[in-house]
Amino acid sequence: MKTPKDLGYIKNLLLTSVMGGLIGLLNYVFNIIVARYTESSVFGLFSAAMAIIYLLQIPATSIQAIITKKIGENRKYNMNGFKWESLIIFSILGIVISTIFFIFKGQLAQVSNVSQDVFIYLAIVLFLAFVSPIAKGLLLGVERIVTVNLLLFAETILKLILGVVAIKLGGSIPLLILANGIPALLTTLFIIPLTKLNGEKSEKKITVNYKELILTTVSFLLLSAPYTLDLILVNTSFRSEYSAVSLLGKLVYFAAITIAAVMFARLSNQRDVKAEKKTLLISLAGTVGIGIAVTLGLYIFKDLVINMTIGSQYLSIAPYIALFGLCMTGYAVVFMLANYFISISSFKYIFILVFMVALQIYLFVTNNNELMQVLNNQIIVYSTLTVLTLIYLFLTFKKRHNGQKEEPKVN
Repeated sequence: MKTPKDLGYIKNLLLTSVMGGLIGLLNYVFNIIVARYTESSVFGLFSAAMAIIYLLQIPATSIQAIITKKIGENRKYNMNGFKWESLIIFSILGIVISTIFFIFKGQLAQVSNVSQDVFIYLAIVLFLAFVSPIAKGLLLGVERIVTVNLLLFAETILKLILGVVAIKLGGSIPLLILANGIPALLTTLFIIPLTKLNGEKSEKKITVNYKELILTTVSFLLLSAPYTLDLILVNTSFRSEYSAVSLLGKLVYFAAITIAAVMFARLSNQRDVKAEKKTLLISLAGTVGIGIAVTLGLYIFKDLVINMTIGSQYLSIAPYIALFGLCMTGYAVVFMLANYFISISSFKYIFILVFMVALQIYLFVTNNNELMQVLNNQIIVYSTLTVLTLIYLFLTFKKRHNGQKEEPKVN
């Protein structure tokens, strides 16, 4: 029989699935608007900048996870001091790292084939990636899931508005880039002063665990490799076709991982191994269900989806979409489990991720002559990663069941 806490958690998962799907759709609309209503040169530069922005957002994911975890672990204490200290520390850290990033804009521009002119705006986005996730981390730490969903929805609407304004201004690249950072900053500045984290006084000072922050960042960076390295390594003669398959496949992935933040927040507030396992299994069931449902939809309506999104010139990729969707479902499971490992400070999983990056590079170096070869590469990568992750999960469950923890949680 499910407890009220379980039912509340399932309710939050369902809400986040619906809201996450809507938010994902609106973000997809943002990219389509840019593609259809700007010149090809503007869209090309924006797409290249977005690839960099995605990498720049990894610190934001790590910081949000660390803040969520710290608040969840110490929820009974007064965390208002920790809130303001985190804002100051990450603001300073953001200034230092974004300044270094801007200083090396020449070298980075050469590697990325992006104009140096846009690096000042990319540096701003990088700075915001250190500040903007704090508010959501605080809210997730106390499991205010509805508030977080509303904030994300508001940010997406504001992003769309800024995108439309940028297009009206002739395809303003600076505004298109900043649209990915300004909305989150505004909600952060609004939420942080209003979030009260009152409780009893802690006997010792509660601070950010920087070792865990670094390890979390490395984990998310390596975790992003399977679906970013392929677009860099794929043979340029059929890159557009593979990119089209990848783009539609990622619809499955992003739909299936919408509930990851909710799961992480719940795990950060739990101490019982059995309760953690139940939370994880409920989340995985939701992830697999969403992944298979979206994949089935893509399979049934593949021609319609292709025509309405990337265009009829890519109808030749239709036979590959469902297969890639299943790969993305497996990858979504991996992402959820990686969040679980991070929540319990189990960072030996990084070695599996390093091995997978090496395997992916090897496969693309040796098999990269036709589209089916590349798809086979990715099937091998995602299948192997999923199996190894499940094995690591089994070993982790066994160890925690015996009362052992890889690393004790540190305040």
